[in-house]
Amino acid sequence: MLILKLIGSYLLTPVLWLGILYVIISYNQRINKERKQFRVAINKDFYEGRNFIKYGLFFFVMGSLISMILGLTLPTNSVYIYQILVVLAFLINGFSTTSMLLVMTAAGILELVVPRFITFFGDVFPEISGPSWLLLIFISILADYYLTRNMKKHPLSPRIKSGKRGRNIATYLGRETVVFPLLALIPNGTLSSTLNFWPVFNIGNQKFSLILFPIFISTSVKVIKRAKERVIQDKLKNTELLLGLTFVLIVLTKFMSKLFLVSLIILTVVSIFLEIKLRKKEKDANSWYVETDEGIRIISVQPETPAAKMKLQPGDVILTCNNRVVNSEEEFYQALQLNSAYCHVKVRTYEGDLRIAESAIFMDSPHEIGLILFH
Repeated sequence: MLILKLIGSYLLTPVLWLGILYVIISYNQRINKERKQFRVAINKDFYEGRNFIKYGLFFFVMGSLISMILGLTLPTNSVYIYQILVVLAFLINGFSTTSMLLVMTAAGILELVVPRFITFFGDVFPEISGPSWLLLIFISILADYYLTRNMKKHPLSPRIKSGKRGRNIATYLGRETVVFPLLALIPNGTLSSTLNFWPVFNIGNQKFSLILFPIFISTSVKVIKRAKERVIQDKLKNTELLLGLTFVLIVLTKFMSKLFLVSLIILTVVSIFLEIKLRKKEKDANSWYVETDEGIRIISVQPETPAAKMKLQPGDVILTCNNRVVNSEEEFYQALQLNSAYCHVKVRTYEGDLRIAESAIFMDSPHEIGLILFH
């Protein structure tokens, strides 16, 4: 019965349905923009939805194990405050790694500064546990790290814009979103005072209720100038730094509870600083995913196609195809037809290295090679 009540209450949380809606909107926007610019959906797979479910379940199990082992306790009002701030973050600025971390820190700060005499759904604001809230932030950052690392597995969605010199430039955006429930303890049975039917149990001399706390994670990677792998690697390093910092702050606040507010401020400042630093590094890079006069640059590669088997990457420049020099999309497909069942290309990678790639292609179907090229 308790399990059914937990699941039922979680299914009623607005954050869960906001996450589902956001994933569906993100998928449709990606597909529609690709079809508008390239006349084809580069990756029709609804991986956003699949990952939403898969990683939601994974994070629920792993996160709840951590929270129960370490005794994560949260006041009832933190559930409401956090969800309100998530909705506001979406309405004001959309979702990003930084904004979600700021939501967490802002919710913690509100828990500290809201006057104790104000009631919320019948309960006086109980004192928040600094280490518990920081542990919640730690689990969220850990989930963000895993999602960011997963973005290496699928292509980012390209966007074409006009450059200052009249040449088209490609930029890339990838996003992963998940909402997962985190099993947490509500101290003193405060939840049952609002919901009389909610079960309460004792641990020692204290009363507790169980709740599934909804965690919203949305991480994005934007590639403008550098290779995708480098951008993701830098983002992962920043996340590792935040994980280490949060762990240290958890330990410190465990022994010095008054450091909780300072810890939240430190996390806020550091996360903003790291985000600015990452954007500046991308802005200061010299290369662009731009049209070229020598060869033809690849914008994107469709998964499970001959081009994907050749391990061609966005940003690579095809110099020759079937031993013929190509400088336009038309010349490339003409060269493909020299051999209706096989493709041999010489490419210059985005990093500037030369390499040879070859693969069988679909017989008499050169346009199904799986490449999105500058026209």
